[in-house]
Formats: sequence, C-alpha cells, structure tokens
Amino acid sequence: MSNENVKRPLSIAIVIDTYDNCKNGAVISTKRFVELLKRSNKVCVVTTGTPAPGKILLPKFYFFGVKRIMKKMNTPLAVPSHRILNRALRGQDIVHVQFPFFLGLKAIRVARRLKIPVVTTFHIQAEHLAMNAGIHSKKFIRYCYKFWMKHYFNKSDLVICPSIFAETELKFYELKAPSTVISNGVIPLFKPAPVKKPLNLSGKFIILSVGRFAPEKHQGKIITAINASAHSENIQLILLGEGPLKERLIETGKILPNPPLLYSLPQDKMAEYYNFSDLYVHPATVEVECMAVLEAMACGLPVLIGRSPKSATSQFALDDRSLFDADDALDLRNKIDYWIEHPKELTSAKEKYSAYSRMFRIEASFEKLVSCYHNLVGKANLVKQIRNG
Repeated sequence: MSNENVKRPLSIAIVIDTYDNCKNGAVISTKRFVELLKRSNKVCVVTTGTPAPGKILLPKFYFFGVKRIMKKMNTPLAVPSHRILNRALRGQDIVHVQFPFFLGLKAIRVARRLKIPVVTTFHIQAEHLAMNAGIHSKKFIRYCYKFWMKHYFNKSDLVICPSIFAETELKFYELKAPSTVISNGVIPLFKPAPVKKPLNLSGKFIILSVGRFAPEKHQGKIITAINASAHSENIQLILLGEGPLKERLIETGKILPNPPLLYSLPQDKMAEYYNFSDLYVHPATVEVECMAVLEAMACGLPVLIGRSPKSATSQFALDDRSLFDADDALDLRNKIDYWIEHPKELTSAKEKYSAYSRMFRIEASFEKLVSCYHNLVGKANLVKQIRNG
C-alpha cells in the first residue's frame, strides 16, 4: 500500500441508532472518535435525532413494553430505511457500525452489496439487554450472541473490541471475523487538578460512582456497604448519571446518615468531581471496558472495582485492595473501610493510578483506529484492482 493511499483523507460513515442527548458510554465514545476523525476526514453520522451538519437522519421507534425505559435512557432505535442507507453509504471508504440492532444489520447488508469495508464495535453485551428488559435467561443470552455472530460480527471485515476481555468473550461465542483491541480511551479533559471539596462536603470521605441508574450497574450495593461501614457517619456517596432506577436509589439511600447525592452533569463538570473525591467505586457486573473507571484513574482517583465474570473492568485494578466480590456488599464494606483507615496508602494509590492511566489515552486509540481503517481500504482497493485486471 502506498504512502499516498495511507495519508489521504477517508470518507467514513458512522452508523449508530442514537446520538443526541444520550449519556450511554458507547454513544459518548463514538462522539469522541467522530470529533477526532472530522479533523482530517469526511465523516457522516447515520442516526436518529435532530438535524445537524454531517448527520443523515432516520426515523426512530421504541419497543412496546420497554418504551418507558428506552425514553428515560434516551436510547431510541432507528428505522433502517433502505433508501436512506443506500444514499448515505454509497461512495464511502469505510462503514463503521456501532450497535447490532435493525439499523446495524441493514447497514452491513447495504455496505457489503456496495463492496465497502465494514467495521463493527462490540459495545453492548447481551447481558445488558437481558438485565434492562428484566429477562433472567441464559438461553436468551446465548441466542443473542448466536444471532449477532451470524448477522453482525461475522459479517464484518474487522471487529473492534474495547478490551481483551471483550475479544475473549466474542471468541467464546465463535467470532470468526478478524478482531483487534482498541480502548475507548481517555480524553485530555480528564487529568489531575487541584480542586477543593465544596464547603458542604468538607471533612467528608467522598465516594464517587458514575454510570446509568440501571440494573447492571448495581449502585444499591454501594449504599448497602456504606450503611454497614464503621465510618458511615463520615461518608458521602455521590452518584453521577441518569436512568430508570433514580427514584429507587434515592429511596434506598435514605437509610444512610448522609443520603447519596444524585446528579446528571455535563462532561466538563465531571472532571471536577473526579478530582475532589476520595475513592471511586464501580460495582457494575456487566462491562466491555468502562470509560468512567478510566476517567477516574486519569484524574488520579483510586478505584475500587467489582470482580465479575462478565465485566472487563477488574483489569484496571493494580492489586487486590482495589477489588471486591461484586456479589458481596460486605466485602465492598471491608475494602471501603480499609482505604478510609489507610490514608497514606490512598495518597500513594492516587499517583499510581494516574501514571497507569496514561497508556489508555484516546490519542493512541485514535491512531490505531485510523490505521485499521486505512489497512481495510488498502485491501479493498487491491481487490478491486485484481478484479479489474
């Protein structure tokens, strides 16, 4: 492949069901990469929502029975219009599909018919769908992965996995398509900064947790653990996010001496909270990576992560002091108490996590992604040349 081919700007179509006003980690990550790609490439986003330059819009819909939850989480699905997709994808160098739903499946079929290389990303685990829909069936999860492999991942020219865990998980379910690990990455906004605690929180040990207020995030376990802590009078829990379980968390949190504070914040304010907090706790049991933990680390905030067989997040723990059994609130209580009772070790951990986070900077992830794009385009062009004689 020539240097000229590698360096030339690409035309890239990003296909994603929802893009506006959604704090889902997959959407946030996609937006960050789109902004970087736009600096030297032509990018269009095929999605739902409001009109904007560089967007091609599709109608949206909600599933009957879970419409209320989907609306609360700002996660509509797109109606996969063949006419619109054919117009949007024709002439693109790369089609990058983010979700394995109706839009994504249709986009892959259209792209393959147009002989455009297809990249997919493993953002959503079947366990996410099951938990949010209240389905407790391993058979449902196996069916989802079997369907996705046949119609989505194994129809791709390349599958992006945010973590080694994510790649291993897909291979367990018989991924055959080429894959590579590319972290969602941390943007420069998240870095250590001298931020003082608000006056009303002065003297408190602040535990922070970030994520959707949804079943798989298990924020209620933090409340249970704090309630059992010998230091509960001095702990203030802050939960950043939004979602269908917000009212339940508020009600459950009333058992604490200092009820949890729940906020939905813009990105620039979140960095401030990471920097004045004392400990980040992540009890989620289902994650393909977890940007919030990466952001906490980048700000020098020590992390305490639930160990779960369906979560990649435990990869970020530097030692056992930063891990707890995700199913055991008392184990979480013990680890919280340990960090409160060992302030010098907590200070030392801040520096270690900040240094460790540097390997997950988004700039490195972006460079690897663009390199993958160019490799696929180069291969596609070579195939065309051979076919044309």
